[in-house]
Amino acid sequence: MEKFSKWRDSGTGIQPFLQPVPARTQQSAAASVFGVIKTYAVGPVASVVRLVALAAIAALDVVTSALGALLVVPKVRRGYSRLTRSALARLALFIMGFHTIDRKTVSLRKGRRSTTTTHRVESGDVIVTNHTSYIDILWLVARYNPVFVELDNASTRVRPVSMWTALRAPARATPALLPASEAQDLGSLLRDARVKHLGPVVVFPENATTNGRALLQLLPVFEDMANLDEKARVYVMALKYPAQAFSPVYSLGNQFVHLFGVCMQVYNSLVVRMLDPEECPRMKDAPALCDEGKEPVDVDDAVADRLMQLSRLRMTKLTAMDKRDFLAFYHKRAKGYRPTI
Repeated sequence: MEKFSKWRDSGTGIQPFLQPVPARTQQSAAASVFGVIKTYAVGPVASVVRLVALAAIAALDVVTSALGALLVVPKVRRGYSRLTRSALARLALFIMGFHTIDRKTVSLRKGRRSTTTTHRVESGDVIVTNHTSYIDILWLVARYNPVFVELDNASTRVRPVSMWTALRAPARATPALLPASEAQDLGSLLRDARVKHLGPVVVFPENATTNGRALLQLLPVFEDMANLDEKARVYVMALKYPAQAFSPVYSLGNQFVHLFGVCMQVYNSLVVRMLDPEECPRMKDAPALCDEGKEPVDVDDAVADRLMQLSRLRMTKLTAMDKRDFLAFYHKRAKGYRPTI
């Protein structure tokens, strides 16, 4: 669309903010009839049933979380949370049509094969991944039950947020700056998460959702020494949603309407690729922590390079602040729904 050409990346020609639209293809008569039935008859009914089930799961999560807050031993509370919240998140994904998750550990080195081997991600480790939908949050909770954070676009300090806030974040514009009283260094949060068994910390370095066609510029999260913790391991991950019809990718618009559309589908697909931990950059190799005699590594550059290769996406020159400006322009022109900015 020409009116949004300002937010088309000049280097790649990609517009990373508009919702993806399925390609128009010629269909057989039977496929066309099935599409009409799904869209106007079976789909809406199935979506309502699924939404009711999701509401029940949300209510159950509130109850189990309240009970878990009464547990005083960190390890016990962590185990209880993994048993309840993670299971409920996976059930929610199943109800939404994500019956199976295509998850593999990938090596970028030639000659090494991808595997389905799982790696134990500990409390206080960092998971760095792209962000294209609120469904990312559900899968991460189902798999790791982590700590989610918001990033300050200027200082790269972080603010821990709840799962519910993280789920709603894609529907809102990225905060330009975080309140100073609520922001903290990533390094201190990692140490706190390790001691209190809070789980790994998820960082979305783009600091905004995209439509999955390209990456935004990553914030230099590991540039500041205060954000480093030499005991923390960095895991790089890429998430994708292959779709021939309605896409689970969510970049803008009414979140409930999008969720209704997701629940109308017979099934949905999620592809997860985690980089082999041996190939992930290490914080202790950063210039501020690197031992004498060793070649220091720019962790931010290494993360960006690995994420581009892992996701097979090009990186644009656009940033989270461009997404914020785009949303302001989009909702100024649109009628009806306007998220909080």
